[in-house]
Amino acid sequence: MSSQNSDDEENRLTKGAHREESGGDDLCDPGRRKFLQVAAGALISQQLLSACGSDPNNLAGITDAQKAGKRKEQSPVCIIACPSYDELPGKKLHSYTKDLQLPDIKNKRVLLKINMVDYRSTRPLTTDPAAIAAAAALMMDAGAKEIIVGDASALNRDTEFLLDATGIGACCKKLGLPFIDLNIDDIKTVANHMGLTKEKSFAFPRTVVEADLVVSLPKLKTHRWSLVTCSLKNMFGTIPGRAYGWPKNFLHVNGIDESIIDIVSAIKPGFAIVDAIISMEGHGPLDGTAKETGFIVMGPDLTAVDAVCARTMGIDPADVGYLRFAEKILGNTDMRNIKLTGETVESVVKQFKLPTSFKREAGKVVSNINEAAGKSGAT
Repeated sequence: MSSQNSDDEENRLTKGAHREESGGDDLCDPGRRKFLQVAAGALISQQLLSACGSDPNNLAGITDAQKAGKRKEQSPVCIIACPSYDELPGKKLHSYTKDLQLPDIKNKRVLLKINMVDYRSTRPLTTDPAAIAAAAALMMDAGAKEIIVGDASALNRDTEFLLDATGIGACCKKLGLPFIDLNIDDIKTVANHMGLTKEKSFAFPRTVVEADLVVSLPKLKTHRWSLVTCSLKNMFGTIPGRAYGWPKNFLHVNGIDESIIDIVSAIKPGFAIVDAIISMEGHGPLDGTAKETGFIVMGPDLTAVDAVCARTMGIDPADVGYLRFAEKILGNTDMRNIKLTGETVESVVKQFKLPTSFKREAGKVVSNINEAAGKSGAT
């Protein structure tokens, strides 16, 4: 990815479930975390609700310059049936990429940007280790010289605890892959050339900036503020805590939808592999419930991948704020512009329960934000 670095700015900015939750950092304590979430919600509620509840159809301000980078060709997406994580190793994801325009990564460095936001012993919050292993095998088969796994947890600061509790650490060790805590990685600044938010530039981890290919490897979930969290929203986890603190609510105050587009435009992730074998419905991304969905989704256009994933959840992409922006600026959401291989949407679709901040009304999903305000913190 290209970047514009500023030493002054860098100096300023630099200043699946296996066991029960245990002690450590006070943010790992459920009572302490709940207190902090409520306190943070009280402090920013008006700004946050305003940002999340703005007119979802107001796209008139998008300029021709912002539209210039939108994908012009059809977007290939593949849905791969996989009923369980035990079956995933036999899927050989490389065999599905013939028509997927996987970028040339021979002898190049690849970052698998997973979702490791926090840990709940009974909830599928994070990318499953089996999905990480399958994605790594795909990149190895494609000739990658170096494969790195990384994330910047938005809530839990104890990365060693997260790696241990989720099984992701053991997975990386078994595969011989380094894990980089993007919250504390060295920083490089990148200009915000898209400019949907007020941020002039972003501090990104050096590992993200210097990767030849960033692969978004999220868990498919509903989200209390953005409705759906998938490969585009997963890029929030490239924002480092050392520069912005926790839980990075400035992204929400700036506007979740606009922040997603600005970050993705700056990073330019080139491929997505979505863990939708066991997903999350309801009050996600932390407090929802597990939903067996049984598939993987892959493709080079993250907008198209997320649009397909939304449809498998029984959600129209037009009801997802950041996908309306992405359709104008980044990629394709219209199925006429998506070349789907593998399974059909109709064969895997399961209507997801929504967060309390959204409701189904007259065939659409609309904001229920005023009724749900203050129920839990933002992530």
